[in-house]
Amino acid sequence: MRNSLYIFFLISIFIFSCSKKEEVIPPDLGYDYAGLEVGRYIIYDVDSFYYDDFTDTIDTSYFKIKEVVDSKFTDLEGDEAFKIIRYRKENDTTAWELIDVWNSKITTTNFQKVEENVRFVKLIFPVKKNKTWNGNSMNNLASMEYKYTVIDNAEVIGGNTLNSVLTVLQYEFSPLIEENFFQEKYAKGVGMVYKKSVEIKNVYDSSSFVWERSLGYDVTMTLSSYGN
Repeated sequence: MRNSLYIFFLISIFIFSCSKKEEVIPPDLGYDYAGLEVGRYIIYDVDSFYYDDFTDTIDTSYFKIKEVVDSKFTDLEGDEAFKIIRYRKENDTTAWELIDVWNSKITTTNFQKVEENVRFVKLIFPVKKNKTWNGNSMNNLASMEYKYTVIDNAEVIGGNTLNSVLTVLQYEFSPLIEENFFQEKYAKGVGMVYKKSVEIKNVYDSSSFVWERSLGYDVTMTLSSYGN
């Protein structure tokens, strides 16, 4: 009888200790920043400035871009990938026009996006501030060091309140004779919410004693709306 009570006591302790163990929660590596989910869409407001000193003009335009995660497929590496259909319209009264079909995928270590047949490593995992990588490691372009400068930051972008945003500085180099700045921001559960691309040559105006933009572009994509 005593042995039976002792065994029952030990079993009770074991069951109780197991019930007290906390559930193991896997670490958040940051995959949700990519925003890859079939049916998800993002609309961007795009402001662009193109400088041409040959014609002495500045071409300014405003339009909208919509990216839709259309479907899944198996890519040439045998991985699950996503087809991204892109549309453009000039203003709120015009219709969306198909402009591109891109694709993206997430691996255990990175988020890749193929733009105009060029594959970029947009994000790496796990997400960690000040972490760096070569965004052009999967294409033939010159090496470009990307860096997480901000992570898990609350921001309001295009009137949208976003609780967790990271910033990727892709390139920054701005001596007097040129301006180069490339940056992207991603929000958890949404995807890319902001993109700034600047590549401009400057010339010195001896009459006004200032450097003036002469040739290149300055394009900003800002999240307008998103959904499924």
